[in-house]
Amino acid sequence: MDALVAAYESEEDEKSRAEVEKHGHQGPMLAEMRANSDQREAKRMKMMISYDTRSSFLASSARANVISGEFMQVAPLPPINSGIVQRNQQVRSAALPFPSGRYVSKRERAAAAAALADSTTCSIPSSTALPSPGAKNILTSELPYHIRKKLENIDPHAADFNRLPKGLVCQLEGHIKGINAVRWSPTHASLLASAGMDNLARVWNVWNASDQQMVQQMSSHSAAVKDVQWSIDGKHLLSCGFDKAARLTDVEYGSEIKVFADENYMNVVRFHPLEDGSFLAGGAKGTIKLWDIRSGKPVKEYAKSLGQILDLDFNKDGKRFVSTSDIAKRNASDRAIIVWDYNKQIALSNQVYLEAYTCPSVRYHPFEETFIAQSNASYIAIFSGRPPFKMNRYKRFEGHEVSANRIQCNFSPDGAFVVTGSADGSTYYYSFRSSKLLRKFQSHQQVCTDVSFHPVLPSVVVSCGWDGRICVYE
Repeated sequence: MDALVAAYESEEDEKSRAEVEKHGHQGPMLAEMRANSDQREAKRMKMMISYDTRSSFLASSARANVISGEFMQVAPLPPINSGIVQRNQQVRSAALPFPSGRYVSKRERAAAAAALADSTTCSIPSSTALPSPGAKNILTSELPYHIRKKLENIDPHAADFNRLPKGLVCQLEGHIKGINAVRWSPTHASLLASAGMDNLARVWNVWNASDQQMVQQMSSHSAAVKDVQWSIDGKHLLSCGFDKAARLTDVEYGSEIKVFADENYMNVVRFHPLEDGSFLAGGAKGTIKLWDIRSGKPVKEYAKSLGQILDLDFNKDGKRFVSTSDIAKRNASDRAIIVWDYNKQIALSNQVYLEAYTCPSVRYHPFEETFIAQSNASYIAIFSGRPPFKMNRYKRFEGHEVSANRIQCNFSPDGAFVVTGSADGSTYYYSFRSSKLLRKFQSHQQVCTDVSFHPVLPSVVVSCGWDGRICVYE
């Protein structure tokens, strides 16, 4: 390898000297030679990386300890299953992408130091709390055998009725008042979060024994909790409610990390799908704010004359999001649904839904440029995700009841099904392509407020309602 690099450098030097001797003036050419030297140094670095046989170290080249004037010592990386590692944890003993025993130039050390600085910048601060002695880590709990078999044998080509749940398998009880939202963890298949009117947000291990299903409780809110969201890495929960604050909590320890206080109560929060360092929050006065997690302050505001914000959702690339708001104001029906440009802070279209009904829920399709909105007229409307965001007037999902309740709807992970709660306490399953009703379960004694598919297993669904119960179907 060293011989190859040396041959390459000597060849470039001979070309540069031949140019100087040919033209007879060295001033401009010496400057060019210095520039060529810098280019060779950059190419040399790339060649060293490309020929490094320890490819496992390349992805983690930023995890290095740069020691000025010394050779770099290679140390093995920790195994993947060695435990939960915080995203902002600095690995003190790691490897640079350079062979051991070779001199490392200043440029290479500077590049490695810059990469290290970038890798240690974390968007979400970690908790300083310590686990209690003998406490189990809820993020490393094992799945039951039948769930593991399902994960191993997922058939994407199975018939619709085989991919939908067939009945109730368990109920989670603990909230003493109604439940507003339930959310599956994106990274831990057994964990579920709920937001209740009893001022509590809870984390459940669905397949634990009945007396061990509630594994974490967040009691920092002083009023009803309206919404709860998981972070991208599944280690943090963001909740908001009537106490005029959003709160970020460490799931493993149950400790509060940061509070985002506002002058109005918040109805809904949404993490950006690609940037875990920011989230949107919709409030009671019609304001939508983009909050920075590191600073704890709003950095953008999407302003328009709106009623209270009821729901928000991003499209798959995070460049746009759609909001729904109350239209109690006069002549405000054209602002019930608005599509926004995330970066430019402008409304792309506000004449999306012109019927005089409030839409309490909106969801983007996981793959297509389409979104759906729950209407208080007791149907789910379909909209194009491209300008001018027209509503499909020939297809809708109807049969359930909304009756002015905040009832949420959702897509299945593959986008083939639409599920919604209902004022009669039932859950309704529709085919997205045909809009036909495929299945219905009587789930709750009162209004069913939210239903959500499991992010990996489409045959596992959870619902919640005003009766304070969480129902899991399989």
